Amino acid sequence: MAEKKKITIRPSSLGDKPTSGGKRVISKTTPDVEIVEKVEEKKAEITPEAEVKLKRSCYFCESKKDPSYTDLVILKKYLTDRAKIVAKLRSSVCSRHQRAVARHIKYARHLSLLAFTPKV
Repeated sequence: MAEKKKITIRPSSLGDKPTSGGKRVISKTTPDVEIVEKVEEKKAEITPEAEVKLKRSCYFCESKKDPSYTDLVILKKYLTDRAKIVAKLRSSVCSRHQRAVARHIKYARHLSLLAFTPKV
């Protein structure tokens, strides 16, 4: 009789598949392998000290108004010092209003209300 190999199985080896109970089922086994120990994944613990990022709300949704190419004071808030349009993640504006802000900044630039490049 052949001697069985003793192995330790980790969750990512041998094509383990997760089940609903959080335990893993091994899909590939052979008769000459004996499973000695099965190592479970450690789940991340949520501690109260962990920082929770609050979702910033959209300025236009809060004030219930839409961006306008004539309102240059508000549009300038969404431009960098190099006259680039600020990204959605930095401006905290929702997707719908970010597209509108970009469109109205471009309208204002073509009408010469805003500069394409910064003043040196």
